[in-house]
Amino acid sequence: MKTTRNILLPLVLLLNSMLSFGQEHEAEKLAERLLEADSTWGKELFQFPISFAQEINFQGAEVALFPKGWSNEQSAEFWSYAFVWEVDADQQVTKTVLEGSLQLYFDGLLGIDTWRKSDANIQNTKALLVEKEANKSTSRFTGQLNIFESRYTKKPMTLQVTVEQHYCEQTKKAIILFKFSPKDFDHNTWLKLNEIELREGLCK
Repeated sequence: MKTTRNILLPLVLLLNSMLSFGQEHEAEKLAERLLEADSTWGKELFQFPISFAQEINFQGAEVALFPKGWSNEQSAEFWSYAFVWEVDADQQVTKTVLEGSLQLYFDGLLGIDTWRKSDANIQNTKALLVEKEANKSTSRFTGQLNIFESRYTKKPMTLQVTVEQHYCEQTKKAIILFKFSPKDFDHNTWLKLNEIELREGLCK
């Protein structure tokens, strides 16, 4: 039995390492195809339905991008990050669906249902987007997310958010770039976030 364990443990570790490397590679590939972004940003890949927010009714993938300071409370980049969705869609995703999806996403990510069992005062995520531009293939929004930040501060937090959506009629795909930060839009942190851009010619 001991010999078997000695053989199996390295195999399990090797498989986990291969899966992790495979996910990192896929995240890099998707990010490179969809985005112009600094190579120093950390990247993580998710597939829809996303494990922590399965109520979001999309099929597709997400790549999340993190600056080095995003998890450091003392950093100007704390909780400042971005993600892009490439999802199947018959038309542009509406403001109402985007707001609802963000609420489900952050409630799941932050484990709000679990926290509310012990503290009824904790509120679900609230998303409010304001449309800034809309045409046949493109829409842009700015807004706010009110979240309960359960990972580090254990306090309510307001995130400023921008959303840029491009709809590809040929492929029936919506490509949606979200950017978040607790810093106001005129803060230098947004200069770094705004270096992330969707690539031109996404629908070709």
